[in-house]
Amino acid sequence: MGWALSINKADISDASLVKTASQPLSDGQARFAIRRFALTANNITYAAFGAAMRYWDFYPAEDGSGRLPVWGFADVVETRAPGLEVGERIYGYWPAADEAVLSVDAVKPGSFLEVSPHRAELASAYNRYVRCQADPGYAPEREAAQMVLQPLFITSFLIDLHLRDHDFMGAGQITLTSASSKTALALAHLLHANHPEGVQIEALTSARNTDFVQSTGYYDTISTYDAIADFKPEPRRLIVDFAGDSKVNKALHETLADDLIGNIRVGGAHWENSAPPGAMPGPKPVFFFAPDHVRDRMKAWGSDEFGRRYGAAWMSFAGAGQQLFTEEEYDGGEGALAAYDALIGGDFDAASAMTVKAG
Repeated sequence: MGWALSINKADISDASLVKTASQPLSDGQARFAIRRFALTANNITYAAFGAAMRYWDFYPAEDGSGRLPVWGFADVVETRAPGLEVGERIYGYWPAADEAVLSVDAVKPGSFLEVSPHRAELASAYNRYVRCQADPGYAPEREAAQMVLQPLFITSFLIDLHLRDHDFMGAGQITLTSASSKTALALAHLLHANHPEGVQIEALTSARNTDFVQSTGYYDTISTYDAIADFKPEPRRLIVDFAGDSKVNKALHETLADDLIGNIRVGGAHWENSAPPGAMPGPKPVFFFAPDHVRDRMKAWGSDEFGRRYGAAWMSFAGAGQQLFTEEEYDGGEGALAAYDALIGGDFDAASAMTVKAG
């Protein structure tokens, strides 16, 4: 018997381990032994928005519970999919479990697509899997950095492009909530590396994470949540919201109101306060859904040019990002549950990168 992490969709703090049985393969399918995956605040966003953004739909469970999507590495252990070989290392979007069966098509030297009917209408960015043997950016020693940072880096890369395309909407300050989160730090890295003239990069974080955030060197100024009531109208702020905290949003909007340039909502790191805050003064928050932006960029640039630009940006961050965090590895299903509970409870070090050795 195998295992999977089972999440109560109505209360994502309620998680447990369930036993799973292997299913037989049909033509075109392959079985993957999931070896390693990462757990970050990004995965809590997947759970918090599991129904609204259809993250639960990628790996539906017969009992109706949620199977948490994660990014990591797996090996092909059985295949009826032409072009895939037993023993291959594959990077992609898996359930938090020890095994997955995918329906495989469009096999190329460097990738393939998952083509199960239930995934046809879901965001296509999650249906592409990388064959590591042909990935020039792959190295075994960088697996932890890749699975922890790369899935969220693409969101940061796209936000950075979006902000620059719109000249930062005329803001004098870009404020990143949950500034210690890995997605926020990736965006801060990009903004710092090509610093917009006349625009300050502000970290909005908890008091306990202030020292870590400051140590990165990415932010021009650091503020804590309890200081929001003292925020001044100038410089006018554009919020990039990785926390998704209704209380924080309400405080920002009530303090700044129409002096706030905009509020781009990205994540739900503060999942326990993620319910919509209701009507607020100032501009309405707008959700940033990365797969839609991937689609638009690929249409504008072509997939090869998108891959080239994204790859170059990722490699520039990979080395720096690897130095920011210390890997904390958990073992098996019990380890996965412990890591998930730590994320849900906020009981983890911002400088840690949690990975799970699945099997």
